[in-house]
Amino acid sequence: MAKILKYVLGMDDANRFDSFFSVGAPAQDFQRYSAVDNRDDHVTDAEYDSKMFLTRYGKEPRPAEKGCMLSHYHMWKDFLASDADWALIAEDDILISPDLQPVVERIIDKHPHVQMVNLCDIYAAEAGKLNPQVDYPRLSLFAPFVYGKYRIGSAYSSKPLYGTGLYLLSRSGAERLVECFGETVPGVVADDFALYREWGVGVYLVQPGLCGWEGTSLIQTSGVRYVENFNSGLQNAGLLDRLRIALAPKKRIANVKNILEATIDDVKQRLGR
Repeated sequence: MAKILKYVLGMDDANRFDSFFSVGAPAQDFQRYSAVDNRDDHVTDAEYDSKMFLTRYGKEPRPAEKGCMLSHYHMWKDFLASDADWALIAEDDILISPDLQPVVERIIDKHPHVQMVNLCDIYAAEAGKLNPQVDYPRLSLFAPFVYGKYRIGSAYSSKPLYGTGLYLLSRSGAERLVECFGETVPGVVADDFALYREWGVGVYLVQPGLCGWEGTSLIQTSGVRYVENFNSGLQNAGLLDRLRIALAPKKRIANVKNILEATIDDVKQRLGR
């Protein structure tokens, strides 16, 4: 039986570990991992490659982006120093779904070739439900069901995949990530999945996501998540505007387009084109 090492990453003084563990059984096997607290921007260029960041993204890295990347990088190395086969990595502001464990077990059993699986949806208001008001990556119609309503596949569309709130990482995936950074220090964001794919890491996602959200992100410039911004906007909108936003016809059409594009790309991949 595969051994899974479970981490929950967080600031020791952020008071969010209690919320993470408040869901009970789904979170009980996770071990706390102290994040790199760079709110005072003490991380030096010898520890984090700011020039690489500027070249790749066209802007200077924020202090929290440095700390977040270093935290995940250190966890990958900690995982590789263990005897575990897989790492399940969570951030402390999520609320885990009871469906997480069976989904992970089914992935490991039925899809052992995957190396990195994004299990969170940064736009979802709650676990297990897609947000119809958001235009974002959708899975191919041929993506297999892994457990119940949850499906696994590649994000083939041009929409970027974001979020490190919850993901599964294989030993081979972690080895490849650490190998590609080599003797240098990290200089990217933790959820640069496009780069990881360029490095040959098999990146997948599960939809719908398997977590809800406890509170605000320490990484966002505003400190407020998309969902919270969206909900605050609704409070000041009129009835017709709230109805229009809730129905989100343009976003629904865009997501149908995303599904069709992902399906076409999936078929091309299967045919080797």
